Amino acid sequence: MPETILVVDDDLDILELLKMNLEPEGYTVRTASDGDSAVQSACTELPDLILLDVMMPHKNGLQVIEELKGIDETKNIPVILVTARGQTDDRVLGLETGADDYITKPFDLREVTARVEAVLGRTRPIKYINPLKRALGEGFSEEGLQKLAGHLEAAAAIQKKLLPDQAPSLHGFDIANLLQSSTSVSGDFYDFIALSETQIGIVLGDVKGSGIPAALLMVMIRTALRLLCHDEETPAAILKRINDLVAQDTEADLFATMIYGILDTEANTFTYANGGHCYPFHYNSGTGIDVLKTGGMLIGAFEEATFTYGTCRLDAGDIIVFY
Repeated sequence: MPETILVVDDDLDILELLKMNLEPEGYTVRTASDGDSAVQSACTELPDLILLDVMMPHKNGLQVIEELKGIDETKNIPVILVTARGQTDDRVLGLETGADDYITKPFDLREVTARVEAVLGRTRPIKYINPLKRALGEGFSEEGLQKLAGHLEAAAAIQKKLLPDQAPSLHGFDIANLLQSSTSVSGDFYDFIALSETQIGIVLGDVKGSGIPAALLMVMIRTALRLLCHDEETPAAILKRINDLVAQDTEADLFATMIYGILDTEANTFTYANGGHCYPFHYNSGTGIDVLKTGGMLIGAFEEATFTYGTCRLDAGDIIVFY
């Protein structure tokens, strides 16, 4: 999610200039033209950083900082002051009041971008640590949270190593893949399993939720699949075995969706079973796009779940899309 910057200045031209400079850098920019509306905007929806002019009528930038620092929800929002070149006292007072940095007018837009990124780089950990401390209790220290973050990074690295380094190279077939998780550790996965010289197993799965529980179930399913794929004849039989294992060993609210199929490069067929996942698309240059609607129940939600399999023939130029 893009970081949000609240730009506050009574000069509308400067507001527009800063907005035009920061938005192409990937930031979401909100604006306010006076101190009161700046405080109201910050309290209504917390920004990640405030770029704040000092000299404004009615309520100046220093008063805005003092007010925001007195509110629990806004006291940790980083602030960069924008001051005139001769306002040395204001810069010193602003830093003493709680500003994180300052920029002098007239400013170089490249300097603005650099200082914004530098301040956000220093304050990002606080953004995530403070909510965690509130959720876990005051007895859980910042040091403990940093240790937890280290464990999560290690778990993410292990999970990444479980994914294939690259798609397999098959004569007559091109395979491409992409996984971009919204969290460092998740239950999303895919895999390629060599079954014989002419057959390869392809799986795409998504465990409900995110974080460590989902990642652990992902590892469990991946391991079971790799053990079972050589023992069962059909993808449907494999999904049934995995479903029974997950349903027996996990709670009912922890389940997965997945597609497992066997690509036969000699027969030019793809035989698959679907456990509650999105239907794949099959593009054929002659007939157009077909939806592969052979489906089944969620993996692990019900012990009595059953699965069927379907087969589609692949001609030159055909494309199958899993997502």
